[in-house]
Amino acid sequence: MNKVYVSLVIICCAGVLLLLADVAPAGAWFTDTEVIEGITITTGSWSNADDLVITAEQPLLKPPAGNHAKTVLSGITISNTGPAALAITGIRVSWSPDDGEMISEAAFTRGKGGKAPRAGPHGSEPEPAGGEGFTVFWSGEAASDQLLKGQALLKPATRNDPARGVLLSFDSDMGGKSVVCTVVLDDGGEKEVRLEV
Repeated sequence: MNKVYVSLVIICCAGVLLLLADVAPAGAWFTDTEVIEGITITTGSWSNADDLVITAEQPLLKPPAGNHAKTVLSGITISNTGPAALAITGIRVSWSPDDGEMISEAAFTRGKGGKAPRAGPHGSEPEPAGGEGFTVFWSGEAASDQLLKGQALLKPATRNDPARGVLLSFDSDMGGKSVVCTVVLDDGGEKEVRLEV
């Protein structure tokens, strides 16, 4: 019986020392990946993706203000339901049918619930994705299903600012396409949503 008490005391002391040293595991102690007939199973993984919520409302295609894109797609919303900020390191966008279109920019709306600014009076140009109210995450030229690398922090949702919108700019009209948008976190976790444009 004394051996049990000694073991418990040692375990408790080790736990207290870890707390005092502020050392906490960032994930699972052990991980393993197994592939069976094309299905990948990862065990022991730990991701913040459970705190990431991605939704798709009615997609909206609109012409951009500048000439860097032919279509801007909105209607995707992301939010963080967890207590800590989430680090976004990539966005993967794929579409079908793929007729050689290219994505040229991925941006997040900022402020006031993540709603995109509205176009001005009839006949005026809508704001470009990089304009006021937006944060450009990535810009360049990429084909369907390529990882768009960038850095962004998604703070925990608040009552006044519950979400961020995702805006995707393309070099071609994307009408009639099925678009999948996947948000990738720094720990490898990801969430995706599908839109029928």
